[in-house]
Amino acid sequence: MIITEQGRLQEHPATLAGKASPAATAAIPTQHPEWATSYRNLGRTGFTCSGAGFGTYRVHLRVQEHRAALAKALRMGVNLIDTSSNYAGGNAERLIGEVLMGLTGQSVVKREEIIVVSKGGYIQGELFEEIERRANAAHADYAAGSELSELVRHSQGLWHSIHPDFLRDQLTDSLERLQLETLDVYLLHNPEYYIEWAIQDGIPPEEVTDEYYRRIKQAFAYLETEVESGRIQFYGISSNTFPRPEDAIDRTSLERVWQSAEEIAGDAHHFAVVEFPMNIFEPGAISERNQRHGTETLLDFCAEKNLGVLINRPLNAIAGKQLIRLADFPELDVPPEEDLDDLLHDLKLQEQEFASTHFEALDVDSQSRDALQQFLTLGQNLDEGNWKEFASMEEWQEISRSVLAPRIQYAFNILQPFTQNNSELLTFLTHYAETVDEAFEHLSNYYMNRGHARSAKIHQALNALMGEDYFDLSLSQKAVLLIRSLPQVSSVLVGMRSEEYVEDVIYGLQAKALPHAEAIWERLSAVKTEA
Repeated sequence: MIITEQGRLQEHPATLAGKASPAATAAIPTQHPEWATSYRNLGRTGFTCSGAGFGTYRVHLRVQEHRAALAKALRMGVNLIDTSSNYAGGNAERLIGEVLMGLTGQSVVKREEIIVVSKGGYIQGELFEEIERRANAAHADYAAGSELSELVRHSQGLWHSIHPDFLRDQLTDSLERLQLETLDVYLLHNPEYYIEWAIQDGIPPEEVTDEYYRRIKQAFAYLETEVESGRIQFYGISSNTFPRPEDAIDRTSLERVWQSAEEIAGDAHHFAVVEFPMNIFEPGAISERNQRHGTETLLDFCAEKNLGVLINRPLNAIAGKQLIRLADFPELDVPPEEDLDDLLHDLKLQEQEFASTHFEALDVDSQSRDALQQFLTLGQNLDEGNWKEFASMEEWQEISRSVLAPRIQYAFNILQPFTQNNSELLTFLTHYAETVDEAFEHLSNYYMNRGHARSAKIHQALNALMGEDYFDLSLSQKAVLLIRSLPQVSSVLVGMRSEEYVEDVIYGLQAKALPHAEAIWERLSAVKTEA
């Protein structure tokens, strides 16, 4: 039984028995002949996985579009799902559990055909509040080796842990949310958070490194016991720093991690899968010789040890400090730049009018007064050409959606009650809202066009390397194809949050793998695709 927030008793959700099997997953390609050649072995697990996996980083239980997308992907032959305990506060796992339970109940898919990968390590949201309360309790246990003694207090609202006691609880919660009896692959999620925190805390680098791998080895020893108990089949690590240069202080050394697994269980260990980022702007996994004293690449070592390789962020590249979305964007109508200048100047004048005519007469508390002064400033902030200073479409979208628009809405919520008895304020707000909407629309189109122009340049560079057989592919299809054509890669994880995205990714799997893919990546690293 579990207790809900209202204090009522509720039955645990049903549990889906079984687990992925080599035989069942090997049969999947025969059911989808159009992209059968894109399936790969997931390393030493013995499983066969789809060339593209369903990534759930931004997937949520309450979004029907996400539910439909996952169901469509599974029907179309995607048989690897990647998630984590912290994605959407556990609601990504809950969505997976409900969809799998539904589709297996309808005999659309079999549990044995589907490879479910989840991760543990992050402490955020409600879990952070719970752990923080425990950590601050008078009776908290900070004895050497205890769970609390090994907390990584990275930042406010974000802690991390791979201590066995923490992982045990997290695995229990993940299995319950996923409604699974057995998790096929369980990954330590970005354990390198410890390195960043420890260095900032002033611990000498050599001590940090030794402690880092001690913690990983301790976690591996625990995960071997979970394999024995049947709650997981295999384990591994998802780390953003696997591809870093050999001398990078925060690099996770796959060679040293592998050695830890062997020291625990010899050749019988179940360390079998690694996950890390790779895309055309971040080719470190194939270009950086960071294994065996600079003689092998990360992908070389993975192939040598028959490790399953999952690639994340194939379409969200980080070039310098800039996020680049590797996708196609429409070309839209945008007014001349001087018209945009005039529009934003008009917005600034309206804000000045509000300050001089309406602001002082408002009977609001000091917090609301401060908010109005700070948030009704879109025109002031973007006037005089400042609207052209965003680095990319992605930066504009992030700031406009997460900062600018919410601030204006907050200010409107403060002012709305006063409009009932103040027709002049109502007139002002109505006109201001219309101007704001027009400004957001035109600026979004402006930056969308910049994204379109950038994508066209990337297309041109890739076409020169890939050849005319691939000209008709979308940019996201090309980006995924470049990665999955590498023989060391098992599956490319893509955030398919709509049925349209699912179709784009899966139909892209019909394209034959690029011959001499490694040579193309070498040439690609020498081509400057302007961001």
